[in-house]
Amino acid sequence: ARVGAALRNFTLTDLSGKQVQLSDYAGRPVLINAWATWCPPCRAEMPALHDFYQDHQAEGFTLLAVNAGEAPAQVQGFIQQAGFTFPVLLDPNITLLTDLGIRSFPTSILVGRDGKVKTIHVGMLTADQLQTEIAPLLAR
Repeated sequence: ARVGAALRNFTLTDLSGKQVQLSDYAGRPVLINAWATWCPPCRAEMPALHDFYQDHQAEGFTLLAVNAGEAPAQVQGFIQQAGFTFPVLLDPNITLLTDLGIRSFPTSILVGRDGKVKTIHVGMLTADQLQTEIAPLLAR
């Protein structure tokens, strides 16, 4: 993935077994967050991501938390225990994340309303960074 380039469509399965495509969210800003339960900074940023998701959902924003190759039961247990409500997608062989050029976790890619990559953030996103770096881009 590169800033300014269109992100090609992809299909992954969510925790309920339903297929979800990036194109399902066409015309809406989407933050793709690559994460794993074994990654402490991933776990640490999730509450801020969840709050941001809830605060901006009304504007059409969504967060797609793409898990890196873990067993569905493990992912489900973590998400349920934490009470997160954003969509969680499974990338069992880490194929999508590899295609996107993601080599470290967490990494977040913001896709704008026009389907183009607006920013790529490697590392943990804080609540402040979400407000200063991501929120201003949601209209684009």
